[in-house]
Amino acid sequence: MNEMTPRERFKAVLHFRKPDVWPWVEFLCEETILSWIKQGLPAHEIIEVVPGEIMLQGSLCIHNPAIVGINAYKLFGCIDIFHYPVPVDMGPIPRPKSRIISRHGEFIDFVTSIGAIGRMLAPEKYGWYRMPMYLEFPVKDRESWENYKRRLNPFDPKRYPKDWEKDAYIKAFRDYQDGPTVLFIDGFYGFGAQLMGIPNFVKMFYKDCELMHDMAEYWAFFVIETIRDAVETLKDEIDFVFWWEDLATKNGPNISPKIYKEFLLPRYKKVTAFLKKNKIDCVIMDSDGNTNKILDLAIEAGINGHLPLEVTAGMDAVALRKKYSKLFMLGNLDKRAIAKGGEAMKKEVDSKVPILKESGGYIPCADHAILPTTPLKTFREYVEYLKKYLYD
Repeated sequence: MNEMTPRERFKAVLHFRKPDVWPWVEFLCEETILSWIKQGLPAHEIIEVVPGEIMLQGSLCIHNPAIVGINAYKLFGCIDIFHYPVPVDMGPIPRPKSRIISRHGEFIDFVTSIGAIGRMLAPEKYGWYRMPMYLEFPVKDRESWENYKRRLNPFDPKRYPKDWEKDAYIKAFRDYQDGPTVLFIDGFYGFGAQLMGIPNFVKMFYKDCELMHDMAEYWAFFVIETIRDAVETLKDEIDFVFWWEDLATKNGPNISPKIYKEFLLPRYKKVTAFLKKNKIDCVIMDSDGNTNKILDLAIEAGINGHLPLEVTAGMDAVALRKKYSKLFMLGNLDKRAIAKGGEAMKKEVDSKVPILKESGGYIPCADHAILPTTPLKTFREYVEYLKKYLYD
């Protein structure tokens, strides 16, 4: 077998084929990398200079002959599956300006890019790797939804880069990258919960069904029309769709299967049918928590992949493989065991990776971003131990 690129390896496993070397993915947040630099990770080994004309994470324009960034993935040998996104803006336009609006002792209040107001411990002292508390959301009822909808015009030319030139992007995605191409989509739960906040959003399924049907139907229309040009242009140069949802906690989904079936399922089928029509057949749902109760419906909706399979929520990739023979899975290695290292880490890897590798359609990964409290030495130990399975 000829040596494969990281992109080819990822796509092979995504389609239940065997690669020359098994790929491995991690999510490394900036706070973790900065912590490792303080522990001795040589900064010069993770700084990369990318020529502007083939840099797909923003623009192909030649205004910047080079872009300097931090890339720790190549150093450790794992794939950054977010490095080559399709450049479509799915957010509100005009976008609220993200900014700090006030300080209260050790807390800051801030506006997000979708117009919500949040509060969190001051990041300069406590770091960014923590969940904020949200105080206010831009959509509360029918009137505020109609106002917000004006920002979700799928035909706004600002949704694509100024240099959007189809042949150039096709060539760039085909010839100039070593990782997979990803198209980001928010699922309707993720979309609605961001705009309303989880408590109000969930209650609205019972308080105002007409509003929720309208939001769900508009979501499907907005997604399809916004991504249409990119999808119909790139087709299967888009390797997978990252379908962000986050609809569950450790106790299960925040909505019932009945609600999912009535409100989400018919709209999801519209989106996945459009993708499939254009030769895009890998849709990976990202949701923390325990999603077992709605997985059958998600698969019926056209979703055929799932991550991160959170261990603390009771997700078990080995058990899922017995039930779903063709569900692509990524994750399920307990990030706490990885942070501990030693026998805890080895037991976690040994209990899952060889079994799931044998079944195919699985890529090893922590069940969320590697914790900033994970020591560099411990992470290196994990990397070396995991690699014995990748090259076997």
